[in-house]
Amino acid sequence: MELLKLAVLCAVCVLPVSLLRKKTPEQALLLTAAVLAAVLAGCLAAAAPLVETLRALSERAGIEGTYLGILLRVTAAALVTRFCADLCKDGGAQALASAVETAGSVAAFAIALPLLQAVVEMILGFF
Repeated sequence: MELLKLAVLCAVCVLPVSLLRKKTPEQALLLTAAVLAAVLAGCLAAAAPLVETLRALSERAGIEGTYLGILLRVTAAALVTRFCADLCKDGGAQALASAVETAGSVAAFAIALPLLQAVVEMILGFF
């Protein structure tokens, strides 16, 4: 149901954004940013029970909480990167969108590095 509400919000805002883009592109960009913020807030609210389910599953499986934290931070970095890059593209700044995507990739790698280190240490432990 939450997805439907967010989809309707986006669909309703397409026409005003299109009309504003012709006369005042700055306001169209601001409206788009506001809708993106609302969608992001809705996604975070919908994801809260999922995070709790993941925590419960990881505890039952004996997986350290740090690994779950890494997974969640990489997912958050990917979503923020996507939203920011799309906003830059919508504003006509393709180069900025590319820069945001590059920064997001580097951030995801930096966040996931401890996980990679743990995997390498586990593999080396077998030898």
